[in-house]
Amino acid sequence: MLALSEALCLDLHEIRQLTPTADHKNQVTAAHRDGHYRRRPDPYTKEIVMRKWQRVALAAALTAATAVGLAGVGAAANAKSATTRSADQRAAVSFHGRGPVEGNIRVVERFLQDVLNEHHGDHAANYLTEDAQFHAGTVGNFTGRTVVAAVLASVVAAVPDLHADVQDIFGHGDEVVVRLVVTGTQEGTLLDIPATGRHLQWDAIDLYQLKGGKISQEWASEDLTAILYDTGTFKAPWIP
Repeated sequence: MLALSEALCLDLHEIRQLTPTADHKNQVTAAHRDGHYRRRPDPYTKEIVMRKWQRVALAAALTAATAVGLAGVGAAANAKSATTRSADQRAAVSFHGRGPVEGNIRVVERFLQDVLNEHHGDHAANYLTEDAQFHAGTVGNFTGRTVVAAVLASVVAAVPDLHADVQDIFGHGDEVVVRLVVTGTQEGTLLDIPATGRHLQWDAIDLYQLKGGKISQEWASEDLTAILYDTGTFKAPWIP
């Protein structure tokens, strides 16, 4: 646009070059006097106009070329942005369920369904590595496939109708996170609390680490306050 506006103005030097001389003016005056003057395009004026439009045409061509160039740059930027978005989308798909991550999620889902929901406590060892570790906060830390499997089996035995309802599950790298709502009836000893026959319900968020398609570590974050309350063991001040 700047080039186009500049083209509409002749510089002072150019105007001076095209200004009619004194001799030309005298010739025009004499022609008027003798009655031989006929109005026709002034060659000097015509040359000014022609040069002016030549510059306008050149500026328009430059403006069009610039616009095309900018459009090309914009298209390239858009294509690059689309490629980046596509790569990000592919990465998100991989994060939420492709390859090893998806395999790890399936292992955890089978473990929850088989061992907890179908109450096969004796199957727990099938999902654990030999050096598996179970981290349960104040309840304690347990190491070794046999020990961890026994802990899990004792929970299933104490709550034989236990159901772990998965609210959310996702994976990243070799880890899987699960958010659960656990329900059931306490028919046996749980956390050294004798059987009460009461209905239990608590929230849990568990982090699993897998190695070679098996669970190598679990960090269990259970709402122990809810368990103590439902078993009649303890009522926290904030519970109405």
